[in-house]
Amino acid sequence: MKLTKTLKSTIFIAFHLIAPPVASHPNCEPLETYQAPYVSSTYSRSSHMGSYYELAFRDLYPAPPHSDCQHTSKFVVDDYEYDETFRFSVIEFGTTIPTKTLISMKDTAVDLVVDQVMQNITIMNRDLPSNSSTTFHTTVIAFSPHISPNSSQYEWLIEFTCGSEGNPLIPLLFPNDFVGINLYSKSSPHSPRGNSNLLEM
Repeated sequence: MKLTKTLKSTIFIAFHLIAPPVASHPNCEPLETYQAPYVSSTYSRSSHMGSYYELAFRDLYPAPPHSDCQHTSKFVVDDYEYDETFRFSVIEFGTTIPTKTLISMKDTAVDLVVDQVMQNITIMNRDLPSNSSTTFHTTVIAFSPHISPNSSQYEWLIEFTCGSEGNPLIPLLFPNDFVGINLYSKSSPHSPRGNSNLLEM
């Protein structure tokens, strides 16, 4: 059964009422200005792909203890696009609610900046088709100078999102538009190597 736009918007708002109020922030600068100096000349998309744990974040979903077990898998589609499957659990009233989001990352005219489009959200094995006209502007701002052992991936990386288009609800929920940051690692949260990665970031 397809959901109406009104119902989807209501679910979206209700979901975010779990999280505490978000303070205003300065307007977004061009995303490339937030990158560490080495990023633009050494970034490799192939090393960015694969599976990661999320160690820390500020994002659309609620913060701990209302969420847990955030992890992501990224796969190349073609030279200009990659897909991401992001999974986490919402924990409310003693109930764990498994959630999965399929995200499409499409290159923009600015190097290393992608338009992030949520294609589909699944909650407790029920699909909630999203409004694919909503885009978030995202870039990699830092990554580990070394590759994860036994793989060709970065051991850790930081993605930064600032600004959105196509959804009038976003500025209402997030003053001055949405700003998010995601700290990813090949190592799980609270593990010795994961903690070491956080210190490096």
